[in-house]
Amino acid sequence: MDIELHQSDCLDFMRARADKSVDFIFYDPPYNVGKDYGIHKDNLPASQYRDWMAVVADEARRLSRRGFAVYVGAKLTRLFFDLLPDAHLIPVHKRAIGAMDGNYFLQYHALFVVGKPLLKCKDLWDDVRLPGEGYYFREERFDHPGQTALALVKKVLHHFTQPGDLVLDPFLGVGTSAVAALSMGRGVIGCEINPQYLAVARARVARLAEQPPLIAPFQVWNQGGLKL
Repeated sequence: MDIELHQSDCLDFMRARADKSVDFIFYDPPYNVGKDYGIHKDNLPASQYRDWMAVVADEARRLSRRGFAVYVGAKLTRLFFDLLPDAHLIPVHKRAIGAMDGNYFLQYHALFVVGKPLLKCKDLWDDVRLPGEGYYFREERFDHPGQTALALVKKVLHHFTQPGDLVLDPFLGVGTSAVAALSMGRGVIGCEINPQYLAVARARVARLAEQPPLIAPFQVWNQGGLKL
């Protein structure tokens, strides 16, 4: 099974792939809140951001055999309810006090899932540690303004995929989804527009492949051709 990490615009990458060519799709897109991603402009007009997310979701439906999951901030909940009326919402509790919005502390992220879980799954996740949640949270951090929590991606893959599946991430960032997939016996195909983030993702995958417990599954996948 291939592991492919490409430098590409997400829509160019998705449109070049065949219908139903992956088992599941996970993505944590930019939230359009003005973060500095180096290349991507994270302050689009609201209508333009909505249209972009709608097209990405349409491509995810076309490409995936069993469904897809989108992980977004609380302020985008209403937008994604509108974009994905058939999705199931899983709130992900944030232990940190969260950002302030209209005198409310925002203490959840929203996981929208189109498709059914393969394993029984609670639809409120309060057991996932997220970046920034306290002194004792020791997940390795990289120079990325919106790094996804590894524990979150692993939980998604645990419930919605199975070993041997092929997972696609069109917003690869620093490769957290690739690391999660590789460590759990899944293949991954992903793209990232920023070459600096992609270099980090490739280094993380290469480092993980060198660890003794993972050599055997990595070699099996590499029979299809490792493309870093």
